[in-house]
Parts: sequence; C-alpha cells; structure tokens
Amino acid sequence: MPWTIGGNRFYVQNSLEDTSQILPRLQPLAGGTVVQSFGYDSLIRKMTAIVVGDTIKNAIKGYSQDGGTVHAVVSPEGSLGNFVVRSCAVKRLPITCQTIDTLQATTSPVYELDVELFEE
Repeated sequence: MPWTIGGNRFYVQNSLEDTSQILPRLQPLAGGTVVQSFGYDSLIRKMTAIVVGDTIKNAIKGYSQDGGTVHAVVSPEGSLGNFVVRSCAVKRLPITCQTIDTLQATTSPVYELDVELFEE
C-alpha cells in the first residue's frame, strides 16, 4: 500500500528517523568536561521511495523549493504528521514496463527518490 505526501502516492523502500540533542561540551581550565543542554532537534525523517510518473515526481521534488510549506505525510498505518521537505534527490530507474502503480500507464517512467523531511 502506498504512502502519500501532500496527497501524492509514493512507495517507501527505506525509512530512517533521526533525533538528537544540542549538547555543547565546555572544557574549563580546572576540572572536568561540562555538558550543557540547549534543547533538541525536531524529528528528521529520511526516506528512499519509488515514484511512478513525471507528475508525481515533479510535485514531490517541487516541495523542496516551496518556501518551507508544510505537507502531511501518511503511511498505511495512518498519519505521521506534517513535514517540510528539505531535499529531494531523483534517480530514474531502468524499467520499461511498470506494474507498481496501477493508476498510471504501464509506460510511465519510474523514479527512486531520496527525500529528507523535517517535522514541523
């Protein structure tokens, strides 16, 4: 079952969640290291997905240049939240007859997208 971003269908092959704290280490002249917390980064999600057709590929790629507009990401299990698309790398796959997305023509091009999403 496909995922969607902004209503556009894509087929996730790999999904990685990344979170971290902002922790500078201070080195005083006398004594040990002091670690100070300045909060944390919001969730960063990195996905590798298959997309069928130029229209959907261009829409998702365009989200990386839309001025930080928020887009809903929905998986087969339900909503994952709202995200801003930071980057999108596109690779065309050498497929001559696609059967991944039955809503698209069998001659539609197939792409692999590496997408980085920042949670709002």
